[in-house]
Amino acid sequence: MAYNSAFSPFGPTYLVGTSSVQVKASNNNNPTSYRVKAMLTTTQYFTYAAPALSDAAVTCPSVSAPSAGVSSVAIGMLPGSVEVFSGIPANAWFLANAVGAFEITPGEGL
Repeated sequence: MAYNSAFSPFGPTYLVGTSSVQVKASNNNNPTSYRVKAMLTTTQYFTYAAPALSDAAVTCPSVSAPSAGVSSVAIGMLPGSVEVFSGIPANAWFLANAVGAFEITPGEGL
């Protein structure tokens, strides 16, 4: 289903921190993108995992900042920044490296 806006929310905004949180749509449509707002005053990182078929809780990969010679599966965001990410599975689970680090909204658009 296409919407005529830059970003159309498909559900509530979730606060994501150091415990895995599933960011689910509430309108019976699978989100194709997520709006992510960094809430803290320092650079923070988040990671995600696809939902289980049984809709059981999922453990996200651990979150750590990349360092010289060591890769990371986490996505970093600058303080106060807002980005929209696509290509993340619908109704994904998210995990951050700090408490209350991100607000994440499922939806569609840029």
